[in-house]
Amino acid sequence: MKHQTNWNKKLDDPTDYKSNWDWCVAHSEYHFDKTVAEEVGDWFDILGRFEGNWKDERDALVAASMPINWETRKFYGDREDTSPMLEQEEYDIAAGGGNPKTLMLTNMLDDLEQFPTLYAMADYFGLEGAGTKKRAHVQLTGQMFNLHIDKLWDRCPEDPERVARITIMLDDWQPGQFYMYGNYVYSHWQAAEAHIFDWANVPHATANASNHPRPTIQITGLKTDRTRAIIENGSRDTIFKL
Repeated sequence: MKHQTNWNKKLDDPTDYKSNWDWCVAHSEYHFDKTVAEEVGDWFDILGRFEGNWKDERDALVAASMPINWETRKFYGDREDTSPMLEQEEYDIAAGGGNPKTLMLTNMLDDLEQFPTLYAMADYFGLEGAGTKKRAHVQLTGQMFNLHIDKLWDRCPEDPERVARITIMLDDWQPGQFYMYGNYVYSHWQAAEAHIFDWANVPHATANASNHPRPTIQITGLKTDRTRAIIENGSRDTIFKL
């Protein structure tokens, strides 16, 4: 990715903000100019894709995933309770006329060890650390994750540059499915295509207006030498073999 983040920035107390979005914008280095045309490589990169057969595991994963909203997602760092910014996160949905308690953002599953092929795919990138998370995000028809910027600073406050979040798409793209990174709408992905994004800065959102589930795996952890080599050499044409 082209942008180089200032990792030494001061983070304000989130309780000083009414809106999660406002807090994120205040700490982001994104330009927030909606007239700027963007592309792959600006704020997110495609790393490559896996070859193999994971259809049965994918189907079982879709069936096992459970719906979550901002309150029930419980993935803020290593916490087991709700986000300390829940009030601000829910405020943004309510400000747009939505009900944050009934809006289901995605279906989620933490236990990937029951799916050995998918687990191996998640493990491939070599992310490490006690807070490493391997999760399924299965977005069903009508679900959407509203525009936000990730808050992963607490994963490694002494060196937040090490924190990475990688997503693996488990099915080919279907019309009506999209991710949005900054001003770029990411679509037309292939099954098992993996990508990484500038979590500290780029606003992003995703929605499923298709008639098909949209299953993905999301891996969050600390970069190793292996991770950095994959990122450095990644491209849409790169093939990963398990």
